[in-house]
Amino acid sequence: MRKTWTAGIFAVALGLPAGAGAWQLAAGGGLLAGLVPGTAFGWQFTGQWTRATYAGERWLVDADIGQYATEAHADACLERGRAASVLVFWQLRAPFSYAFRPWLGIGGGISRYRFDERQRLNDAGYAIASYPAVVENDANIAVAMTVPLTPSWSVAITAQTAFPSRISTVSMVVLWRLL
Repeated sequence: MRKTWTAGIFAVALGLPAGAGAWQLAAGGGLLAGLVPGTAFGWQFTGQWTRATYAGERWLVDADIGQYATEAHADACLERGRAASVLVFWQLRAPFSYAFRPWLGIGGGISRYRFDERQRLNDAGYAIASYPAVVENDANIAVAMTVPLTPSWSVAITAQTAFPSRISTVSMVVLWRLL
């Protein structure tokens, strides 16, 4: 059993075991943003397990947890939320050039969202109504791109849409793997 020390933006170093066989583990953190008006913005921590199958293709399991808040403005619901998701991707290596060879993939998974501190604001920015917390479980479809920077560092960009809530997000995380 090997140990892998991983870290990233907004994350402390953790000792995490690397999986058996050809599975590799990377972890990190980054930013999360919504793709709709009244967009959400926050942070997320990501763990990724990858396994190469044939030359130029691999499976990726992506587990995320994050926290976010929607923008506060008149006639909008101000919410603070937490999200957790697990996505499975099939990725291909795209050799655009000798130096730029990102992994591009498509996948799906499940998410659980919890919306807290839900309030409606008036034009002056004061809360005029409060709503109870809501929990939603969704199915997701997603696309992802992972750009290796060095053998240990990479940047992952993921865009996903959840159903039936239609929550759409894009995230960018910096991942670190040490073998």
